Amino acid sequence: TRALDEAAAGQLTFAQRYAQEGAGTALMVAVVAALAAAVADVALGTGTGTAVGAGVVVGVVGVAATVLKVTAAHLPAAHHRAGAAGQPGGSEQLRLQWLTALEVRGIRPFLDQQRVLGASTAPKKSAPRLRGTDKSAAARRRSVLEQSFGQLPEPVGVFAGRRQEMARIRQWVQAARASSETRPTVVVLHGAPGSGRSTLAVRAAHDLKDQFRGAVVVDLRGDNAEEAPLTTREAMLHLLNRLGAPREQLLFRERSSADQQVKRLGELYDQHLTGLPVTIVLDDASDAEQVRALVPERSDSLVLVTSRRPLRLPEDLPAWVYQLPVEALDEAGAEELLGAAAQDGSGPYDAESAERIRRLCGGLPLALRIAGSSIGPRSPRQLATDLGAYGPVEPVERVLWLRYTDQSEPARRLLRRLALAGPAAVCASGGGGPGGGGGAAGCGRVATHPVAVGGVG
Repeated sequence: TRALDEAAAGQLTFAQRYAQEGAGTALMVAVVAALAAAVADVALGTGTGTAVGAGVVVGVVGVAATVLKVTAAHLPAAHHRAGAAGQPGGSEQLRLQWLTALEVRGIRPFLDQQRVLGASTAPKKSAPRLRGTDKSAAARRRSVLEQSFGQLPEPVGVFAGRRQEMARIRQWVQAARASSETRPTVVVLHGAPGSGRSTLAVRAAHDLKDQFRGAVVVDLRGDNAEEAPLTTREAMLHLLNRLGAPREQLLFRERSSADQQVKRLGELYDQHLTGLPVTIVLDDASDAEQVRALVPERSDSLVLVTSRRPLRLPEDLPAWVYQLPVEALDEAGAEELLGAAAQDGSGPYDAESAERIRRLCGGLPLALRIAGSSIGPRSPRQLATDLGAYGPVEPVERVLWLRYTDQSEPARRLLRRLALAGPAAVCASGGGGPGGGGGAAGCGRVATHPVAVGGVG
């Protein structure tokens, strides 16, 4: 502050400098010169008015000269002071330093202290703590999701002829992940019975498990002639239970209607899967509206739908929807599958017989796998002849009749009794589908597979 005072004391304004330098001798000289000029003009005989005008002009010129002199002396000094004020140690710099010191050492610590005191005296807002039931539900969810891939039906046998379809599914999943929108990817796998739709869906769930946190399969029984289709309520309960939803939330009041329960389950389903990418396999679907209800809207999940025909899902469904036909295997895929299913494939290669077998089996993987299991005792040529002997029947029925006639009489009797008991009895005695957790979809495939139950003979 002393330096600021000293700097301010040394500064003179223009008026002060003029009063100091211009109000003295220079101004007195101008006045005397003006009077002298006026007296001289009168003495020389000039008119009084002219003499007075000349004196005034001389006086004005003298005053103007004094002002110019003072201005010329003041401007360089003022410019010098302005430059010195901004230099280190100058008055302006000293003023800024003083204000900074006041803020850092006085105002800012005071404000920080008041902020700390206010925070310490205000009521604390801590994050909500999970209750014991919440912790248990979160732990159950993590555990169920980690074990969900192990509960999928295990891929059995060679995977032939579907690599292109698998690549397209993976490409669609990666495209959805690269998008900025959060939408599920829905792939409708449609094809004839025995074309391997379910096998392709389960294989895709296994191959893409590094992209998702869980997986589940539910058999909707849409085209099952022996059992009623699975309701939307039952399907949601199955999916929520398999994906680790809190079980206490799956209970309803006794008086609540089915529509109210479905609405509540739908809200819980979307809430549970929000931000949770999982793979959902909706096997044997036939109702587009039911599929729409089972598609999580705010999730990057993959929904694989298997159906006998293309399903036209609603246009307002917020999802990436793709139709993927699962058609008959080509020659290379059929030969690969026949060779993998053969009991003994060491015989000579017969391309003509292999192509005939493929045509008689309709290119269906199920029929080709069953027919190929008889190669070894039969040559490919003999197998093609025996298959052609059954006339114009369906490919799967043709190979079933062939393998049935290959069994011994006790094995045929057992197969007839198992057919009377139905698939449920076979699943109950056999412990479920492939992998021990395939559910109804995998169980039904095992029960109707003649090789699986016919090999006992």
